[in-house]
Amino acid sequence: MKKEYILLAVIFVALLLYLAFHQSDNVHYQLPEISKIPPKTISKIELTKDADKITLTRKDDKWLMIPEQYPADSGLVNQIIDIITNLSVTALVSESENYLRYELDEKNRIHVRAFMGDDIKREFYIGKTAPSFNHTFIRLEKDPRVYHAGENFRAKFDQTADKLRDKTALSFNMNDIQEIMIEKEKKQITFMKKQIPAGINTSKAKTPNQKEVSPETKPVWQDNSGNNIEDLKINSFLSTLSGLRCKNYPADKKKEDLKNPIFTAKLKGTKEYSISIFAAEKNKEEYPAASSQNEYPFTIEKTTADSILTALDKKEEKKP
Repeated sequence: MKKEYILLAVIFVALLLYLAFHQSDNVHYQLPEISKIPPKTISKIELTKDADKITLTRKDDKWLMIPEQYPADSGLVNQIIDIITNLSVTALVSESENYLRYELDEKNRIHVRAFMGDDIKREFYIGKTAPSFNHTFIRLEKDPRVYHAGENFRAKFDQTADKLRDKTALSFNMNDIQEIMIEKEKKQITFMKKQIPAGINTSKAKTPNQKEVSPETKPVWQDNSGNNIEDLKINSFLSTLSGLRCKNYPADKKKEDLKNPIFTAKLKGTKEYSISIFAAEKNKEEYPAASSQNEYPFTIEKTTADSILTALDKKEEKKP
């Protein structure tokens, strides 16, 4: 009996040790360590999906799309770089190499490569979003296993060249603008921001040191006839232009191809800006346009163009 108790005790201890240290496929495994990369060291990024490949390269702190040299959207590119440089995995999902169910097969996956010079610093494949919507299925290069990545980022990489292209048409600080010149329907009108007395004359007031105090003034927009223009009207116009985005870039067109604008605005402040809008083609919901801040002709939404074209029109008073 004593021997049997000892044997049972040994078996019991062995079972406890087995349960404590046994590594099951579902719970205990070694995740790969992925080192972080300094974002500034990335000089080129390749995104490949099926037969489509997008190449981005850094030049003077700006990202360009190769080979056309189109400026890329810095906001979108920075999001991509942030994920690449801080990539992490949180769980092992599969070792079966059944990639289709995770959209990591050759047709559906997104192949990402990030370079420092000619050296590949990061390479991995992106599959679909996990059912939790908080993770993405990925596979690391030279590792056949499927992992959960630390966040949901498939959509940020699933881009077309057109979506990644910088759509900035005009960008400026509207408070810097001091003069607006409009050309429309063969007429020209200028609006200027002027400083006028604020209504309280303090020119004769003196400080304790007996120095004259400058009269109080306020900024007012006036047209070239000296008529005051509502701030709301001017600010609405400048607000639309200050963050203007393109709708599309017409293929194989240059600025020189656009003739006879129906509207031109020239803005003066710390810098000078301009935009010209051209007649829309028949049955088109976009207006061709060109600006001083974009090397290429572009189109803008009809609703946006219409608001720009009419923003500073004089409203005719209705007769009683």
